[in-house]
Amino acid sequence: METQIASADVAERKLAAAQLDSIVDANRSRGWSACRDAVLEWHFDALARTRTEAWMPRLARSPDPAVEEALGRFYRYHIRLTIERLKAENLELRRKQFAALAAVGAQLANDGASAIDSADSLLEGLQSLPG
Repeated sequence: METQIASADVAERKLAAAQLDSIVDANRSRGWSACRDAVLEWHFDALARTRTEAWMPRLARSPDPAVEEALGRFYRYHIRLTIERLKAENLELRRKQFAALAAVGAQLANDGASAIDSADSLLEGLQSLPG
C-alpha cells in the first residue's frame, strides 16, 4: 500500500498541536488509555472529514476500476467547465480593460495635456496586468 503524505503549513500544524494539547489536558487524570482513545478518535474523525472532502480520482483509492473511471470523468468534466469559465471571465476582463482605455482616451481628448501624466501612469498600470 502506497503512503501519501500531505504537506501541512505552519498554521495547520499549530492548530493540530493545540487540539492535541487540549485532548491531553482534558484526559490527563483519566490515564493513558483514555488519552490514547481520545487521540485516536480525533485522528479518525480528521481522516473521515478528509475523505468526505476528497473527490479527486485516485485520492479516494477505490478498489473498483469503474468507480475510478467515473471519478476521473467527473474530475475531467469539472476541469473543463472551470477552464471554460476562466476563459469567459478573461474575455470579459479584457473587454473591461479596453473600455477603461477608451475612457482614458476620451478623458485625454477632453482635458488635453493636463491629464497626460495621470493617464500615462494609469495606462502603465493597466498594461502591466497579466493576461
